[in-house]
Amino acid sequence: MGHHPTYFTHFAAAMAEADADVVPFCADPANFLKRLGNASRPSAVREWIAAPVRISGPATSRFRPTRWRGQYEAWRFFGGLGKQLRAWEHEHCRKIDLVFFACIYDWQFANFHSVERFFGYSWSGLYLHARFFRMPGSPIPFPPVLPCPEKIFAVRSVRSIAVLDEAATEPLSALAGKKPVVCFPDISETLLPEPAQGAGLAGKIKAFAQGRPVVSLTGHLQLTKGLEEFTASAESLAMKDVFFFLGGSVSWWGVGDNTRTRLEKLWEESGNIYVHPQALSEATMNAVIAASDVVFAAYRDFPNSSNVLTKAAVFERPVVVSDGYLMAERVRDFQLGEVVPEGDVEAIVQTLERMLAPGYYAELRQRARWADYREAHSTARLKKAMADLLEASLP
Repeated sequence: MGHHPTYFTHFAAAMAEADADVVPFCADPANFLKRLGNASRPSAVREWIAAPVRISGPATSRFRPTRWRGQYEAWRFFGGLGKQLRAWEHEHCRKIDLVFFACIYDWQFANFHSVERFFGYSWSGLYLHARFFRMPGSPIPFPPVLPCPEKIFAVRSVRSIAVLDEAATEPLSALAGKKPVVCFPDISETLLPEPAQGAGLAGKIKAFAQGRPVVSLTGHLQLTKGLEEFTASAESLAMKDVFFFLGGSVSWWGVGDNTRTRLEKLWEESGNIYVHPQALSEATMNAVIAASDVVFAAYRDFPNSSNVLTKAAVFERPVVVSDGYLMAERVRDFQLGEVVPEGDVEAIVQTLERMLAPGYYAELRQRARWADYREAHSTARLKKAMADLLEASLP
């Protein structure tokens, strides 16, 4: 879901560009091949990538007692994966030197240390919960599991770690016993829909907006992505000729029924919000961002990186983000837009009015470092980072 298929595809290509033979194990091989075909990579790179192998995690277990369920599920998944990897080695008479996990979440790997021997491979991967280093001791909102990088990366089989937050490299390396930690760029697909596909969703948004400026919130959506603040801002600006677009699959995991009902009722009744609660393709999301006057990214309790900043920089659209943590740092450093106090709807509304006022965009273009941000989070930068990680990981 979300940006994970994009990361997976580009990581495979970057490994191939670093002269590695790559075997993709993924949930949707057909989607991977389609994305690889669309990726802006030399055709020779694809020759270093073997046919993808389908893998799926086991169904959630009802193992009793509950206190041991996590270990049991870890044994089923990582043990099963190790078995599948060994079957591939036997079939192809080749040895797998390193396994790279394209995304590592605490709740998936929290019990890896207890099943390490059943997995049986040296490994690396992208750790996505760098929030541990910006919000020490803070629980993860969905699901409520405490971050545990010291448990995940202290095991002997870890060779290196990738992160998206440059401030996490040194403290994570210290927790992991001085293992190499490499900062990856927050890459993104930047293709637009083919002209033959017509105006598409972006065209519909422009038509519904009827000349009004467009504020968009897109991606894999949940409360931490600012759904409540976005909706309240739209309500406040209903009489100011501002149009709001909300697009992407919405996760209601952990959200109370009253909150969901209230938000959905507001979306349905509002005259200046167009809601498209379905997953957007990368190209469609890019077209929506390119058609927006402001990209809304005023997330809540979100210290992590987000490649919506990369997309906004590619299409040179202003972004509004919440204060604190990594996204605010990057917006300030690269002058990508404006920073508002987290959860402060009044401040968000005032900032949006200023960003949509005549002359703001022209002024922003004078100071925005969009080109620098694009370069910092480019596939060329990923190629170098992946080469560094593999050099630190392989014998």
